[in-house]
Amino acid sequence: MPVYTYSATDQAQQPVSGTMIADTPASGRDSLRDRGLSIETFAVATRARGESLSQSHGWGYGRGRGRGYGRGWGAARRNAQVAELARFLSLLLRAEIPLAECLDVLGGQCDPKLSVVLADIRDRVTGGDALGDALAAHDAWFDPVFVSAARMGELSGQLDTALADLATHLHARQTLRHKLSGALTYPMILVCVGVGVVLFLMSYVVPQLLTVLATAGRPLPASTVLLKSTSDALVAHWMLLTIAVSTLTCGFVFYYRSPGGRLRIQKTLLQIPALGPLLQKTIVAQFAQQMALLLRTGIPFVDAVRNVSGQSKNLVLAGELSAVAEAVESGSDIAPTLAGSRIFPPVVRHLIAVGQDSGELTGMLDQLRERYEVEVNFAVTKFATALEPLLIVLLAAMVGFVAFACLMPILEATRGIQ
Repeated sequence: MPVYTYSATDQAQQPVSGTMIADTPASGRDSLRDRGLSIETFAVATRARGESLSQSHGWGYGRGRGRGYGRGWGAARRNAQVAELARFLSLLLRAEIPLAECLDVLGGQCDPKLSVVLADIRDRVTGGDALGDALAAHDAWFDPVFVSAARMGELSGQLDTALADLATHLHARQTLRHKLSGALTYPMILVCVGVGVVLFLMSYVVPQLLTVLATAGRPLPASTVLLKSTSDALVAHWMLLTIAVSTLTCGFVFYYRSPGGRLRIQKTLLQIPALGPLLQKTIVAQFAQQMALLLRTGIPFVDAVRNVSGQSKNLVLAGELSAVAEAVESGSDIAPTLAGSRIFPPVVRHLIAVGQDSGELTGMLDQLRERYEVEVNFAVTKFATALEPLLIVLLAAMVGFVAFACLMPILEATRGIQ
């Protein structure tokens, strides 16, 4: 959506100016009038060289994930900026600086994209909107958990504490993701390099070498015949193989994006040895982080469960949490609802049930989060330790077979000469 600048006067005849985001100029003016402002000027915001902010590269703003300013913007970097924003905003509020002034200060030193978002949030707040509602208008930057925690912190008068907890939560979430991605980085590099080497050998080295051996007129060993057939098929039908692999990849992606396909794949991943327990512990740790944060800000248990369920990318967890929310609303106990859970082990189910009954669920979730972060660290190390040697052995076997099949005819020819 385009970015506009405006100047106006409020009901007390005080001058007001700023920037805002709107679908059209008419909707932007209507929004300002709804705030009780008398518009003096209203125009598309421009950069120093006269280029429209909404048209310059990387300045498309829109609501919803995958649109507008989410386009081309790394999610990890965006989350890191939001965590830093929450931390500094909490510090400024604790210094008893007004919220609008805090947003002005932070908007002047952050990334230009986030700066425009903060300017719009400031305008909404000064226009009478609650901070939570202003944040919700930019859901590509602020997820429902962030919005709910900020809204409850504002209602309870503890916005600074809520924002500090949000910053801690976002940092812990990023740390957990970095550990997982870091553990898989080396194996992925190993696989890519190994596959690249094998493809190079099969496409260029093996055909030339086997052509020389075939012209010698000697019968080739079975391993060499198999290697030659594979190499010939790869060279002759590389286009067809590329299309087939691309088709299978696209089919898998489309299947995973469908609700039924994603649910089946996620259930299957949870059943894989070594990988399943790692995913399970990671999901429990993230669940404990989000639930503890929401409950600490004063959100009711059922609302917090529904919030985490709607935010979760794992459909298995989302389904189980939806069942928990319905059970609590109907007056049932949590433990029977989670009896067949694929995510929560018996100990975790018992702790959640006891904590909910005793009113100490937030403290138990904090302890659970700390424990499972240790478990995740151990599981990541164990998974990477087991995966790397396995990949090395598999790749060595592939390269070794290629070398063996190429050397066998040469060795047999040498024996014949002797």
